[in-house]
This record gives sequence, structure tokens and C-alpha cells, in this order.
Amino acid sequence: MMHTLTRSQTVVAWDGSEPARAALAWSLARAAGGDFTLVRVLDRTVSTADYFTEESTTVRAREVLKDDADRVSAQYPTLTVHADLRSGDPITELRALSAPDTLVVVGTHRRRGSTLRYEWSMGARLAGSANGPIAIIPESDDTHHTGIVVGVDGSAASNAAVDFAAAEADRTGQELHAIHAWQEPLVWRDTTEPDGRFLQTLETSHRHVLDQSLLAISRRYPALDIRASLVRGAPQSALLDAARGAALLVVGDHGLTAVSKVLLGSVSHSIVLNLQSPMVVIPAPSD
Repeated sequence: MMHTLTRSQTVVAWDGSEPARAALAWSLARAAGGDFTLVRVLDRTVSTADYFTEESTTVRAREVLKDDADRVSAQYPTLTVHADLRSGDPITELRALSAPDTLVVVGTHRRRGSTLRYEWSMGARLAGSANGPIAIIPESDDTHHTGIVVGVDGSAASNAAVDFAAAEADRTGQELHAIHAWQEPLVWRDTTEPDGRFLQTLETSHRHVLDQSLLAISRRYPALDIRASLVRGAPQSALLDAARGAALLVVGDHGLTAVSKVLLGSVSHSIVLNLQSPMVVIPAPSD
């Protein structure tokens, strides 16, 4: 099933912070029309009574959110802008808004220092449990980035990511850079050098995965500039290296298990922790 996303349904997590402003700016730059929702979630998960939002504060938050939505609507008349104030757990509320045809956009601080502090960031937690694509946007560094990078591994989640990335590259007139990273079997690592002929056979097999993943895309978008890279190495390293100067990185998420869909899969999680460019995480299509 093709996993393209119309630009008609966008939800931006909004609280006025710098990461939220980055998320809003990115979303508005790609929005051409349709429904656009600014959602603010008043966190009611803190158990200490002193932290509970008083009614007057809630009223004020609703007024501010509406003012912000009105400003966006005035600047972008082709958008139908909504203001949605909610209370509760932010992850739960944003997850409820996610859907296969809705892009939920959250901002995040630009990565500095140890990645441990980002382990439980909203973006990582939300992307691991959402029902549709999640965009995670770091604060801007004012650097001009170009190109759409997508990770390819032949899985259903990867194919959905390729569909999304190709549509985005075609819409923006940018190059699509598809990367498939592969490694020799674990049993060979840190031991003896594997047989050269078998390695060549293995590489050919992985090349086939990459080529097959892009076959339908090249037919659907004949004018699209596609660059395919087969990389021997860890996928997270290959994708992060390629995404450093990219306008967008798109990855499919396998998750952990069907029972515990709370965290991202290891590759996408590692990328989120080291994020430097805008990233969209696409969940595997449901059966």
C-alpha cells in the first residue's frame, strides 16, 4: 500500500517555545492548504497539587492559543487554522490526534552534549507509539539544507518511508537520496575476514533490495532525481552522515513488538537521539 500523505492535515504541538516555533515554521513552509491545527496540551500528569493549572490559567491559555492561531490564519489564508487546547498527558493527547493521513509535528532542542538527556524526549516517545507519521524538528541553525534522505531496508515500514520521501522530494523539486546500509553477519565481526566471494554475493543481494525498493518510485516520478547509495556499515551512522546537510530525513519505524509499541526501533531511536536535521518517522502500515 502506498503511504503518501496529503498536505491537508497537519497538527503542530505548540507552546510558544523555540522548539515549537521551529516546528511551526517548518510546517508552514510545506503547507499549501487544508486543515492546520495548533494544539497545546496542559500537562496534568504532575501529581503535586501546586502544579495543577488553575481555571483562570486555562482560560488565559485558550485565549493566547486562539490569538496565535488567528495570526497564522491571517498570514496564510489558504489554510483552515484550528486552535485545540487539551489537558492531560501530552504524549497521550498527541497520539490521539495522529493518523495515517495526518502529520503531527513536534519541535525539539538542537542536540548538544550527551544523548542521554534526549532519551525520553517527546519526539522519541511520540514517534514510537503514534498511529501515523511524526515530524521531529530541531531548532534552526540558519544553515541552508537541501535534499531528502530516506532509509531503505525492504520492509513494509521502509517502503512507506520511501513513498513519503519521494512525494516530498517531487513536491519540492529536490533530490531523493535513498540509502541502504548493510553489514556482514554478526558471527564474522571481530573474528576472521569473511570469504570474499560470499561477501560479494551478500552485497549483490543488498543491492537488489535497494533497487527493488526504488523501482516503483522511479516509474511513478520519472522526472525525480534519485541517488541510490549502498553502504557497508551501521545504518544509523550512514543515515546520520547523509542527513547532516539534508532538508529532511525520512525513516520507517519497525517498533519493538506488536504488544509493546511504546519505543522506537533501535535504528530510528538512535537517529532521534542524534538529530541535527528535520526528521519524519513513518510507522509500518497496519495489517
